[in-house]
Parts: sequence; structure tokens; C-alpha cells
Amino acid sequence: MEWIVKCVSKPDMVERRAATLQAHIDHLDKFKVETWYSGPMMVGDGSNANGSFRVIDFPTRDQTATYIETDPYTTADIFKSIDIERVVPYTQLRQRDHGQTEGNSQYIVISRTDPIAVETKPAGSMADFLSAHAGSLIFAGMLTDDSGETGLGALYVLDVAGRDMADKFVAEEPLSHGPDGRSLTIERWRFGHV
Repeated sequence: MEWIVKCVSKPDMVERRAATLQAHIDHLDKFKVETWYSGPMMVGDGSNANGSFRVIDFPTRDQTATYIETDPYTTADIFKSIDIERVVPYTQLRQRDHGQTEGNSQYIVISRTDPIAVETKPAGSMADFLSAHAGSLIFAGMLTDDSGETGLGALYVLDVAGRDMADKFVAEEPLSHGPDGRSLTIERWRFGHV
């Protein structure tokens, strides 16, 4: 099962994060097979990290929680919040298999909706949307409850020329604009150690 792990840093953690970086990388190296995506969330201009975002593969939420609880960034008390959610992948491309485009920026887009049926394979407007954005989309999946039985939204990882391209993607995203749509967030991210 795939899970997203989104960690938001406490204020003023730049020095502590830097001091813990090698231990964090050593931790990540223990989970190369399980890691689909891993990297820092960034402030808007990309100059500094303000969190961590990962897509990982563990059989249970408890194993996912243990994974992040034993990360040196967590044990060093860098994060003010850690969120874990199940995701059903629509795409199979992993970070280590993605040919990055020089000069591009990466973004995490999370679309929230009222509870909906889970689609393990996108259909209709979602399939059309994903096809139209295939060139900039490196990961897409449906966010679900822990059982995988109720859809709660979608996750997208983008690799685009700039924020304007990410905003264009967001403007066309079908779940947040549909009748059950609730919210949509976009955050700067970058490829990290995998």
C-alpha cells in the first residue's frame, strides 16, 4: 500500500535540519525499495525547506508511522506536524525513474473532495485530465481513507517550468471544481534523496 507522509517544520529549523541531514539520508537509504518520492517542501521562492514530503510503500499505516517516527528529522523535533494518508496510485513512475528537466520546479498538489467512490484506474473527466497533463505529471493518485474504500481527493506531483504552469494545472483539476469539491492546495517541493 502506498502512503503519503507530509511533515511541516517548526519555525527556525534551518540549522537543526542541516545538522541532522546526514543521519536523515542514512535513514532514507534503509528504505530505497519502499520510497517512491522523497524531498523537502520549500518556501515559495525555493530558497529554503519548510517540511518534508514522501510517497512510500508499506503494508500498514503503523509501519508507515514507525518509519517516520524513527527518521532523525522527527527524533530531532524538527516537525510541528506529520500527516499520513493512504494513496491509490494512478501512475507507476517513481522519482528515481523520472528524467528531470533542467530548470523545472516541482509542486505537490492536493485536491480534497467530499467522500466519493474509489477509482483504482481513472475514468471519465479524470482520465482526460491526466492524459492532457501527462507531460508535466510525474505522479497522480486517489487519496483514500485507511481502508482504501472511500475516496477523499487526489494527489499530484508536478515537474513544470514554473508556478504559472502549476496554476494552470490547478485551474483544470476536476475533483476540487466538481460538485463535491472542497479545497485544493499547491506547495513547492523538490526532488530529494531517494
